[in-house]
Amino acid sequence: MRMLLLILTFLSATLTQSALAADITMDECNTQIAEMNANLPMQLDGITTWTSTVCVDKGNAVIDLTYVNEVADGNAITQTQLDTVLPSLIASWCFGPTLSPLLQVVDTIHYSYDFANGQHIGDLYFTEQDCNMAERFPDQQ
Repeated sequence: MRMLLLILTFLSATLTQSALAADITMDECNTQIAEMNANLPMQLDGITTWTSTVCVDKGNAVIDLTYVNEVADGNAITQTQLDTVLPSLIASWCFGPTLSPLLQVVDTIHYSYDFANGQHIGDLYFTEQDCNMAERFPDQQ
């Protein structure tokens, strides 16, 4: 579990070239992720590969930023395990000087996990609104 938290933190920290404009457009988002995706896939540890980052147009100027990750088959990673690291992941985005500005210009951050065989493991979603909860309940981090 500690390794999974480190992986999620690493994924967050690698997004250093974020779009910091007040209003991000799909074109701006896609330009930023093209730079990141040029270095992918990236092996994060012995079981996890960061395969891509995608800007998803949800309509009505709503943009989600999705990190797509592949976990080697045969590992016991479940949605329940992903959920246990979500509070720490939210804290790294809400209070980190590099990630916080990006969280303010996209609507949702989404981490998607699949096994190499295509079986979906789970998803983590959060928004800037979750930062308010993190501030109110710091002992949950």
